[in-house]
Amino acid sequence: MDSLIGVIILVTIAAHVLLMIYALIRRPHIRAGWGLLTLAIILSAGSNALHFWTPGTSLPYNFNQSALLTLTLAALTVVYGTLAINDVLKRVPRLWPVAGVLWLIALVVAVVTSPEVTISQSEWLAQFILAPSVLGGLLLGGLGVIALILLAVCFYGFYIALLPEVANRSLFWVLNASGLILGVLLAISGSTMLYAVGELLIIVTLISATYGLVSYRVFDIRAGMTAAVWTIFLIAITAALVFSLLTVAQQTYTENTNENLLVMLFLALLVSTGYVVVGQLLRALLYRFRVNDPTRAARRFSQQVSKAQDLNQLLDVAAETLNSVMGVRRSGMLLVNDTTSDGSRLELLLMRSTSSPEMKDMRGYIAIKGPIYEQLAARHLPVAQFDIEFSPDYVELTPEERDFFRSLQMSAYAPIVVENSLLGILMCGPKTTDVSFYERDLEMLATMADQTGVALRNARSMADLRHLNTSMRVLNAEMEEANEQLEKLDSVKTDFITIASHELRTPLAQIRGYTDIIDALNEQGMLDKDQISGMVANLRKATERTETLIADMLFVSQLDVDAMDLRMAQTTPESVLRMAIEPLTDPLNQRKLSLSARGLRGLPTIYADMQRLVQAFRNIVVNAIKFTPDRGRIEINAILQPATNEGDVDHILVAISDTGVGINSDNLELIFEKFYRAYDPGLHSTGTYKFMGAGPGLGLTIAKGVVESHGGKIWAESSGHNMETFPGTTFYVLLPVVPPEDTRRVLIDDNTKSSGNVPALPNA
Repeated sequence: MDSLIGVIILVTIAAHVLLMIYALIRRPHIRAGWGLLTLAIILSAGSNALHFWTPGTSLPYNFNQSALLTLTLAALTVVYGTLAINDVLKRVPRLWPVAGVLWLIALVVAVVTSPEVTISQSEWLAQFILAPSVLGGLLLGGLGVIALILLAVCFYGFYIALLPEVANRSLFWVLNASGLILGVLLAISGSTMLYAVGELLIIVTLISATYGLVSYRVFDIRAGMTAAVWTIFLIAITAALVFSLLTVAQQTYTENTNENLLVMLFLALLVSTGYVVVGQLLRALLYRFRVNDPTRAARRFSQQVSKAQDLNQLLDVAAETLNSVMGVRRSGMLLVNDTTSDGSRLELLLMRSTSSPEMKDMRGYIAIKGPIYEQLAARHLPVAQFDIEFSPDYVELTPEERDFFRSLQMSAYAPIVVENSLLGILMCGPKTTDVSFYERDLEMLATMADQTGVALRNARSMADLRHLNTSMRVLNAEMEEANEQLEKLDSVKTDFITIASHELRTPLAQIRGYTDIIDALNEQGMLDKDQISGMVANLRKATERTETLIADMLFVSQLDVDAMDLRMAQTTPESVLRMAIEPLTDPLNQRKLSLSARGLRGLPTIYADMQRLVQAFRNIVVNAIKFTPDRGRIEINAILQPATNEGDVDHILVAISDTGVGINSDNLELIFEKFYRAYDPGLHSTGTYKFMGAGPGLGLTIAKGVVESHGGKIWAESSGHNMETFPGTTFYVLLPVVPPEDTRRVLIDDNTKSSGNVPALPNA
């Protein structure tokens, strides 16, 4: 017996050496834990070598064979536990190594202080039960705590795992940790035979751990256990039938006659028939409950998808059918939208179906030269989410791609390819049974993706046609609106010719008339000083009116080409509005219009071109005078609007309201266009301030250009046009206290002037 055990130990030592060599060769494939694995192999080999300890050999402080074996196996347990926890949690809590080292130190102290170390010796467990020792209590208690912690960590990893393959890996470490603890207990049991069995079990767990570290995808634990249970069940049924046959034969027949042989043959045929029938019934029952039979599932999916008419229906049908035939919790589809501008990435759109309302519309990208594109688009092969997470083939995957596929919470993806062109990706989530995706599942998903290709192309073509029709309808509506605008602008041109000719003809007629009068009086020698002064004054007014019209036209032309420069200086809104209103005192009195201003005092100074702002506000007030009936009312209100966001500036909001005829909503934006008039040009009056009088339609255009050149905004609000109720109009002007840096301006700073674009203005 001792020689047999010695051979077993030599074989396990040789297995350790081979395992160490294999670990060194496969080191590049072990992502983490290679050092821990190497240390575990060395400790396990050391515990095997202690079998050849010479009897009677002892070291100081009670360090005999039993003590060294105890400490070696305890250290192996801590190292192996660290390896398992690191693989399950992807990290090792600091408490674990600290507690492990303290436990080992306590064992060393217990060995040194114990009168005699009897652990792993014959009948030591019985002696420990009768007379407990500190060393035995520390050893067994520590092993128990380690076993509980390892099982708890592994089951926790199983519980939180999002992918069944990850959960399966946690179960893998449950079996390995249990095997190691059992092997350690057998090795220190005190029985030589159990010691050999324990060492064999330890080397098996180390081989299994090496396999788990080298292979990111381990064998399916639950499937293996199911197969084992099924095999044991079949063996039990077969053994029961054979045992029953042998028992009946033994109790009934004792003589070897021909008649007895025939009866035995009949019983054998009966038992064999019963075994075959029972096996077929069990297989048929198992086949009946298989939800992912490839042929039936593919046929059903093809029938359902072929009924889809449009893209949304295809998404719903594909998702519902996949959920049913694949037995998954959710499924969906990614559509290939287009490549990015640089041509390096492909854009994917997640299309949400009604069967998965919890899914959100998402957008992601995959690199055209990346491993996922290579697998799906180039090779036309499916890919599992577990491979994306853990396979060495996807190590170079960008973090953006990995996060995108992780956020989808799916388990498998298959390319939808038509004529070597990737149209989309069919995907499905984890199975309802939390079983891993096998190769046959990926092949079935790929088959369904192939069947989806033509339907998806047709559905997208239909969607494109509908989108094109919708776009055409929108364009037609926009064209109709543009035509209406063009008709209005065309009428504006006609009105402008009428108004401009009238505006120019009137002062020119005055100039021509007074010139003829002066010439006639001069010939008759009837000119006197008073007559000349009056006629010169009238000529000056006509000339000024002509100059004003021409200046306004030139100013508008500068606005069109963005060629206007501003002379910026500090001023106050109160000063600007006072200068804008003062020349209008006589027209206001003549028309018996009341004008009030509120909120102007106390406003901060602003940086602006005072002359241009005065011109803009005067044009707005003149517009209010023209379209407000006699004895009407004009109100000016101003407030400070502080900045709400960091980096913004304060603004001044000025509201100019009147009790005039109002403006239709269709004209609220057109009134700022050049030469536009909201009313019949036949009502045009030559009076500058008369009710419903109008000029060439440039005043509000100039006001808008000036305000916007200061970085501000101007708009009008009115409830409509009515010549009887006079709903009125309110013009709003929003000006920044400090204009934007890109404003074209000439900055006036006390005694110096500098022209051009100034980088920044001081705070107001």
